[in-house]
Amino acid sequence: MRLNQYEKEYIVGKIRVLILTGVNNHDWKRTAPFCKDLLEKTGRFDVEISDDPSTTLSSRKNLNQYQLFLLDYNTGFGDLYTGPEWSEIARKNFIDAVKLGVNVCVLHSANNSFPGWVEYEEICALMWREGSSHGKYHAFEVEFTDLDHPIVNGFIQTLPDGKMKAHPDELYHQLKHMHDTDYHVIAQAFSTIESGGTGQYEPMALVKTYGQARIYHNILGHLGKGGSTDTYDNVDFQTLLIRGCEWAATGTVTNS
Repeated sequence: MRLNQYEKEYIVGKIRVLILTGVNNHDWKRTAPFCKDLLEKTGRFDVEISDDPSTTLSSRKNLNQYQLFLLDYNTGFGDLYTGPEWSEIARKNFIDAVKLGVNVCVLHSANNSFPGWVEYEEICALMWREGSSHGKYHAFEVEFTDLDHPIVNGFIQTLPDGKMKAHPDELYHQLKHMHDTDYHVIAQAFSTIESGGTGQYEPMALVKTYGQARIYHNILGHLGKGGSTDTYDNVDFQTLLIRGCEWAATGTVTNS
């Protein structure tokens, strides 16, 4: 397996993660610390949180220390736009770092962000844009579509019938495929008409590459401001997120 320059530097030691947050219509003040704690409890990650990405990303050299960016930042778009955008230098440094191998986890509503920023949309592959929506918050079944992928293989063997049963969450539907970029769905869920959905399967997790980086897009992960933590309390959700982050950062997953 060929390693990019960041993987060579950090092949020994913990995976260094930078969570980029601070703006979101979801409760980032709870999701970001939760993700930090979840990852660090494995003993495999060292996580920092930035609630001011424009400042943190302003130094290109500073970004070389990370193996993974976890995106928990949502500007919204259209009538739902809240901003603020990242500075131009922050955007450039972020994209340059990703192209050279700082990997990415896109968390839930981070796919609502930055309308018109082509490179960001290419990283996410699927975005919440005009026509996207979700039904009511409810429990649904998540099934896996690539049983051999490292995120999946070793996880499904621990699940009843190889599926995440009764997972409580928002089920995003009709996300938009941006700029014809390649991606690979590894998990999906059926969006029922009764729940306010489409009556068809919708992607719940995908993987892809961008430059030298691996991308894990975790479409699950709702936590409204002041709302229930049921999604994040779900052990299967926690396991999937950990595995997705580890795969993105290293290309492999620890089965334990």
